[in-house]
Amino acid sequence: MKKTPDFKKESKLVKDRALKSLEEFIKIDTVFDEKTVSKDHPFGIGVQKGLDYVAELGKKLGFDVDRCDNYCTELSYGEGDKLIDIYAHADVVPVSKTWKTDPFFPTIKNGTMYARGCADDKGPGISALYGAEIVKDHGGIDGYRLRIIFGGNEERGSACLHHYFHEMKKGYPDFGFSPDADYPLIYAEKGIYTYKATYHLDSDRLPKFKYGDATNIVLGETFLTMEDDVGGQLKSYLAKNPEIKATFNTKSILHFIGKACHGSMPWNGINAGLYMLDFLGGVYDLPILHQIFTDYATGDGKAFGGDYKSETFDSSSYCIGVMEYDGKDLTVLVNMRLPENVTAEAAIKNAEAKTKADSVELLGGSEGLMFPLDSDLVRILLKSYQDQSGDLVSKPLAIGGGTYARDSKNSVAFGMQFPNVDSKMHEDGEFMRIDDFNRSIAIYADAIWHLGSALNGNKE
Repeated sequence: MKKTPDFKKESKLVKDRALKSLEEFIKIDTVFDEKTVSKDHPFGIGVQKGLDYVAELGKKLGFDVDRCDNYCTELSYGEGDKLIDIYAHADVVPVSKTWKTDPFFPTIKNGTMYARGCADDKGPGISALYGAEIVKDHGGIDGYRLRIIFGGNEERGSACLHHYFHEMKKGYPDFGFSPDADYPLIYAEKGIYTYKATYHLDSDRLPKFKYGDATNIVLGETFLTMEDDVGGQLKSYLAKNPEIKATFNTKSILHFIGKACHGSMPWNGINAGLYMLDFLGGVYDLPILHQIFTDYATGDGKAFGGDYKSETFDSSSYCIGVMEYDGKDLTVLVNMRLPENVTAEAAIKNAEAKTKADSVELLGGSEGLMFPLDSDLVRILLKSYQDQSGDLVSKPLAIGGGTYARDSKNSVAFGMQFPNVDSKMHEDGEFMRIDDFNRSIAIYADAIWHLGSALNGNKE
């Protein structure tokens, strides 16, 4: 049995190279671009460039590369039937116009990097990759095969991993983890679904609009060109609702400014689209717009009896990230997250019965994840985190966010957000502490090493 390396020492030797690689990766705008989607780049040119970059980096670090029909980039090393997988993603959520720094040019201040993707999920992916390089260079990938998969569609439904496992027929791992959540690790995830609620308005006065690019991010701002002068009404509305900001300028543009946030906890944000609907309901005497606001503004489903709970999870969530009015129908796409004790079908029936929508249609989603706390995978990952971080207090978590772990088998989410840190994923000013990035290289190296040792029959 090989001697276990000093992973803290080894991580210090690679951290500068790793950080430089991350900076180059972040400079590639990998937001899904429908306009450039094709067979050769199924998620758009930007995502494709990100997957290209990962392929070249992996090759330089000594890994074999499979481009996976341009849905993913797989970096692998080792031989054998036993598999360890790491799932990261190259795509990022869209950015707003209110970032204080360039979201695609990493800014480092006082040991903290600010950029889109530094925390979700380019930083964690690169940290895990360099952790894997340490294990590889010390002969730790022996008797099994390690695969590091960077997907291109995690933020929009994980079509990348679906293609990887179901179209390419790649085998599932014996052990797997995704560095796309929190430490010490995630053992349970809510079910995540999207439904479309349709309201027949057929209003000639209400202007047409279309907002949002992703269902899993609270609408941070909306713009609408008005034919009517609503300045006085807006002033009165804002006096009654000081939590929202809005302006009406000389060009008759109505601008609502809320706060974007991750769709798993919409109550942490302020949905500009919902407030706009509420305001327009008064302008055009459309009570249904007030009702939509009432139903979804809190994000917890309480207004229509959708606030399901369980012993594992203390809430459900409903995030509206996309809405459109075409002159006849208003449609809103709702990102719904549920505890393990309620099905999507039951939640949809409840929404149909207790909201004022004319129709509610389930568009798709995935069931939640519950992993045994006494399993070898959980035990080994928890010990790697504890040994390298020194944190012996934090416990495995159950979360509302969804990770790649649910798209595989024998897998959980593992870092790299540390306890009591909110990296503002999906928000303006997303950040990553450089020390956390460096510490995670050692944590991931330790985890890969000991998972491999367990696969080879060594008692961990």
